[in-house]
Amino acid sequence: MSGRFHSAQTYLGLKAATRMLIREAGGLELAARVTRVERASLSRYENPSSEHFLPVDVALDLEAANGEPHVTRFLARRQGHVLIELPRLDGTGAWGRHLGDIAKECGEAIAVVGQALAEGGTITAEEVRDLNITREIDEAVEKLMALRAALEALEKGGRRK
Repeated sequence: MSGRFHSAQTYLGLKAATRMLIREAGGLELAARVTRVERASLSRYENPSSEHFLPVDVALDLEAANGEPHVTRFLARRQGHVLIELPRLDGTGAWGRHLGDIAKECGEAIAVVGQALAEGGTITAEEVRDLNITREIDEAVEKLMALRAALEALEKGGRRK
């Protein structure tokens, strides 16, 4: 994977996100049923040794089937963005759910940082990777941004959850 814009590690991360997406779709066989590609192609897309990557339309189908945008979230993070689910219109609002989601994700982020700090008082690059610290922080930021989007929508006159 030399001569490309991103590091080999980034492309391996994309392969890992693809693997997670396929696994959550029920594996290669079930993932093939909801996409235009065959099982063998999906296997190549998730294989770290293969130069073939998941086409965006196939990622779209798998993410719709799973309900989790693993590949899209990975791509957004690599480009320095946060992916948030847009709040749905709702006449009642669900502010408690927002707060619960924020508390959960912030708690998980704090817990993994604390776990890393507990082993030597500092955080190593290996701990960042092994404990998925940046992913946990990103998930907390996403929940905070979802609350912000809902509050902005409310401020503009609509009720959102």
